[in-house]
Amino acid sequence: MAVVPSDQRAAERLESRKALTLRLSVTGAWLTVGSVSLFGDLIHPALRPDSSAAHTTVIVAMWIGYAVVLAALLLAGARALAIARIGVCAGASQLAAAAVSTTAAAGWVAMLAGLFGVVVVLLPAYAQCQLDAASYGDERRFLLRPPAVVLFALVVPLWVVSVAGLAVGPLLLAGSGWKAGIIGAAAGFPAAAFAAHVLHRLGRRWLVFVPNGLVVHDHLAVAEPLPLGRRSIASLGPAPADTTATDLSAQALGMALEIRLVQPAKVAVVTGRGRSEQKSVDALLVSPSRPAAVLATAQRRGLKLE
Repeated sequence: MAVVPSDQRAAERLESRKALTLRLSVTGAWLTVGSVSLFGDLIHPALRPDSSAAHTTVIVAMWIGYAVVLAALLLAGARALAIARIGVCAGASQLAAAAVSTTAAAGWVAMLAGLFGVVVVLLPAYAQCQLDAASYGDERRFLLRPPAVVLFALVVPLWVVSVAGLAVGPLLLAGSGWKAGIIGAAAGFPAAAFAAHVLHRLGRRWLVFVPNGLVVHDHLAVAEPLPLGRRSIASLGPAPADTTATDLSAQALGMALEIRLVQPAKVAVVTGRGRSEQKSVDALLVSPSRPAAVLATAQRRGLKLE
């Protein structure tokens, strides 16, 4: 069994405490949102329970959605991260609309709690702690940045589709009755599921530290997870502007890290949808969402930095 150095254990304990603080803070914010919404009378009058079974069904659906997001905040993994980001952002948007239409202090308290939750769930550090909590043994997972074109052209529209797809059925149910609600749900739910699945897949792109080295886990860049043994890695560091390394960052924005290899390795590089090409690479580029944390972890694990 490998012996973990004391400084590495101390650093990982500190990271664990920070991760716990992030998870507890956003969970507390979401509980505040639920409490104020329940006792502060923030639910829109048209959606309050009354003698109409359709209205009551909508309210039940809303609270089921709230409970699903709460469970995602308490659980871990890429799927929970996607649900948390979609749900918390949707809840904050709804609360912002409610706060604008009311002078009650409760509305502003809930909106501020929701906005705080949005800031936290969108932090790269929160994404990492969610992914790390689902890792195995002595692993550290770092989320990779999405490609620039995906970030600007797909992430926000996919979020809108996922939220609207879930909401259209209940809203039609409340306003137009059972027939319109069922049709809206039949069209909206599959669209929402597809959009959420795509966002979930973006959360499964990782740079993983394992006891024996690194693994590049990125379906947009490599056809299958790429293991890099400790002895095969010559150095790791920020990529110079004139680098000739093979780009596995999928054109993501932000700092790219260059992993230089001791000797060339065969890599199945993705070249298109369902297509890949075997390439011999002696250096490669990746774009983790927290490059400084990646370098600090690499140093603690004995990898050479440039």
